[in-house]
Amino acid sequence: MSKYDALRKHLSSGTAIRWRAAFAEVEAVLGFPLPRSAYAYPAWWSNDATGHSHARAWLDAGWKTEAVDLQSQQVTFRKAGREKPHRGRRGRAQGRSLHGALKGVVQMVAGTDLTAPTGMAGGPGEAQ
Repeated sequence: MSKYDALRKHLSSGTAIRWRAAFAEVEAVLGFPLPRSAYAYPAWWSNDATGHSHARAWLDAGWKTEAVDLQSQQVTFRKAGREKPHRGRRGRAQGRSLHGALKGVVQMVAGTDLTAPTGMAGGPGEAQ
């Protein structure tokens, strides 16, 4: 049992997919004050459960933090796997295979040797 179980239970019990919470709201759910590091370091809110029982609480509930604002003392939690895919200029969902993503965008100048070292005196583009 972790002292952050109340947060895990709170997140697991809701039906919302996003929760923007003031640190004080998180403290109310927990029943105790957050540590000073939660107020000072965004990394405290990272989605790394290794050795961090607080992060394990929201990750085990199927949630992730996505935004932390230390100045306004707010954090946004989002149900993992519920994000809408970002669509690029061509309307395709981002985050999938990058194979062919730059096709037709990058053009090589004829005669360019990509294996040649750069920055060498006398090399392509160097003043002689």
